[in-house]
Amino acid sequence: MGLNRSVLVLNRLWQAVNIVRGRRAVSLVYVGRGMAVGKDFAVYSWEGWCGRSTDATDPLDSVLTTAGPVRIPRVIQLLEYDRMPRPRVKFTRSNVYLRDRHRCQYCGTTRAAEELTLDHVLPRSRGGPTNWSNIVVSCFRCNSRKADRMPDEAGMPLLKTPKAPQWHPSALLRTTEDPDPTWQPFLVSAAR
Repeated sequence: MGLNRSVLVLNRLWQAVNIVRGRRAVSLVYVGRGMAVGKDFAVYSWEGWCGRSTDATDPLDSVLTTAGPVRIPRVIQLLEYDRMPRPRVKFTRSNVYLRDRHRCQYCGTTRAAEELTLDHVLPRSRGGPTNWSNIVVSCFRCNSRKADRMPDEAGMPLLKTPKAPQWHPSALLRTTEDPDPTWQPFLVSAAR
């Protein structure tokens, strides 16, 4: 796992802005563009972090350097990035899938992204816009059945009315692993 471990990235204002792999986190701290954040919320430069890593014996949790094993930080803080996370969720296909939880908004089946498509509630042929309030996730079967009709004309009511999500961008930080417990203070405060 080691260098492929997920590491939470904070901006200078201590807001969660990204998740990177351990390899990237170690390199950001090593070149001085970031600082490792300890469990005590203290920040450490590369030299300071190496000094705190004397107990790094687990090869899955450390990287071997010429100075000995160095623990891979769980959280880093960038030194130069101080922008606020984007206040809105970007309108993308993957974010529409996330909003609708990969569930067809007509029949309610949950499927993989490859088995889904996006549907205009008010069809484009009738002037329907491509935006959060007019796009829903649909399976191929329901999309074909609805065709260029309104949901009520096709006898296919929507499970819920589409709208722009109100998520905080840090809620979109995705990792294949369970979030590390040391991330909790930064994710809870960001979600408020």
